[in-house]
Amino acid sequence: MAKKIGQILIDHKAIDEKQLDEALTTQLKDERFLGEILIALGYCSEEQVLDALSEQLSVPRLPAFLALQNIPTIEDLIFQEHGLHPSWWEQHRAFPLEAAHDVIWVGLNDVFDSFVIEAVEKTTHKKVIPVFCSTFELRKLFSNVDTAKQSATSASSEDLDDSSAPVVKFVNDIIQRAISAKASDLHFEIFKGIFRVRFRIDGVMRVVDQPGLAMHAAVVSRLKLMATLDISEKRLPQDGRIRVRLAGQIVDIRMATTPTVHGENIVLRLLNNDSATHATKGLTMFPDQMDDLKNIIQQKNGIFLITGPTGSGKTTSLYTILNELNNEDTKIITVEDPVEYQMAGLTQIQVHSEIGLTFAKVLRSCLRQDPDVMLVGEMRDTETAQIAIQAALTGHLVLSTLHTNDAPSSFIRLKDMGIPDYLIKSSIVGVMAQRLLRTLCPHCKTEHPASVQRAKELGLDGIMQRFPGLVTEPVFYNAAGCDHCNSTGYVGRFAVFELLEIINDGEQLGELRSEELAALSTNKNMRTLKEDGLLRAAQGATSLDEVMRVLG
Repeated sequence: MAKKIGQILIDHKAIDEKQLDEALTTQLKDERFLGEILIALGYCSEEQVLDALSEQLSVPRLPAFLALQNIPTIEDLIFQEHGLHPSWWEQHRAFPLEAAHDVIWVGLNDVFDSFVIEAVEKTTHKKVIPVFCSTFELRKLFSNVDTAKQSATSASSEDLDDSSAPVVKFVNDIIQRAISAKASDLHFEIFKGIFRVRFRIDGVMRVVDQPGLAMHAAVVSRLKLMATLDISEKRLPQDGRIRVRLAGQIVDIRMATTPTVHGENIVLRLLNNDSATHATKGLTMFPDQMDDLKNIIQQKNGIFLITGPTGSGKTTSLYTILNELNNEDTKIITVEDPVEYQMAGLTQIQVHSEIGLTFAKVLRSCLRQDPDVMLVGEMRDTETAQIAIQAALTGHLVLSTLHTNDAPSSFIRLKDMGIPDYLIKSSIVGVMAQRLLRTLCPHCKTEHPASVQRAKELGLDGIMQRFPGLVTEPVFYNAAGCDHCNSTGYVGRFAVFELLEIINDGEQLGELRSEELAALSTNKNMRTLKEDGLLRAAQGATSLDEVMRVLG
């Protein structure tokens, strides 16, 4: 007797007994298949259910079929001669893969759909052999069909796309794939004649899907509903938040819509709740920078700033520092928009500007809560910066972020915001700039001796003399690409830093001009981002090309 689907999923560790019991209870009131219910509850993904069904029914999955066959080609005989147009196949979530003289292999999303099998057998006079296909795999197959062949019954295609079930499955599938690929952002973008989906993985954008234009409106509406945004408002940008459970994993998503000339674009930023644990693993710093950083965060008052563009890991670094400071003897309050990481022991406050709960208003309230350490998500305006500086001057350690290119530029940025020089010089205890570089895949990286000469031309010898002991024997590698890294040559990212510690050195800043800041950086023997990146490349952590791409 064949194993039941629930037991197979448990054996695969896709679900547990409690989740199966809940799904079975739901099935008593619901006519859907157990797999559909498990996917809807967010306990497992479509891929996991299809793998289990494949094992239970001994029906091959599409990748296994393709491994034994050539890439499928669409024959006019299959589509046109017998009246089975592409729109018919698409409407019934099926796809003709290969045909022999008396057999046709058909990719199906639902192998229990006897109507499709009987209809194909009747019209082609061939025996149907089913092959399991996921929703995404079917879309990829149909993307290869010549659009000229899809002239028939465009209305039926639109009806399919506008119905709720395919759109819900599409959105869930895309988010699930983004989580599996460890993407940080999802971009739904519409252009003239194109609707595409891109992921940002390790800081690099990649096109992952290109659904039909007819799906755009339905997908946008679905995402807006999930984020409780105004569906009818298409002229103004909107920001929202989504909390979903997919494959048993809770994921917070920050969503932003933008109106364009061709329609609305949507960007989703994935904020995995498990990421808080990553923020406690420590910073990827060289020992000399770590000593300076520990000296800074041990101060009882002052402002420590972390600078860098969006997506450079500033918040993760801040929470790594907070994790070091977090204990029963220290009162820590964070003011953020939004609260990206949740950490036990912290008082975390979410800013809501639309109801008047701004950074400045929350900060004033927080000062009456008697904190020892305060985290201000971002110094966005003069009022917020002034209150933060007042807090730093009255016995609080304040951590915050700024958007500047490097550490010394932070002083000029604060000056441009209208903060007097004497307040800046008396409150700032340190500034750290950072960027993220991709880590070379350990399975396929290849030694690259030619990079040694290139690194010397970039000044590596002088850097190693200024900072002895950090790198003993430079070894450079290049990215190659393999199955482990999806042929990119890189897996994950790490941070490089530029740290300027100025405790008791504020008087050296002078008039806060570029010349004085450059002189102070030289006197403090500050290592720039590019120099730090070159040392990391010499360690073999990343490639020289990656250093120059990000910091060159």
